[in-house]
Amino acid sequence: MEKWTVVLAGLAHFGMVAVGSQVPRVFGWKSDLAGLSAANRRLFWVYGIFIALANVGFGALSLAYPAEIAAGRGVAGGFALLAGLYWLGRLAVQYVLFDTPDWPKRARDPLAKHGLGLVILLMSAAYLWAFFRGRSP
Repeated sequence: MEKWTVVLAGLAHFGMVAVGSQVPRVFGWKSDLAGLSAANRRLFWVYGIFIALANVGFGALSLAYPAEIAAGRGVAGGFALLAGLYWLGRLAVQYVLFDTPDWPKRARDPLAKHGLGLVILLMSAAYLWAFFRGRSP
């Protein structure tokens, strides 16, 4: 695998953070979360912030160490496995759990849903390919 695939996956992480920053507006969090207690509201926001920070961290590591990650050996191989499974899990959640009748219309748009799914699939594939490449002799 070429390191440019890891660079593209790293950049995609920052794109995912940008897309994620629109979730509160698209899903109407201001009004929906108002019904929760202050503690539950804070907890919800903290979860979201930590997901964003994880994505920034994955992206930063991918941009800082693309050759090592692409080689898929050692700790970089472990990172590739973690990132690949993280995004594979996210893809499964998108198609299994994120398909309810109350889902916002903009989020159900086929281009948005499947375009995002394709990006996530490619990110997962890039990292998993690197991991398995590092296992071959």
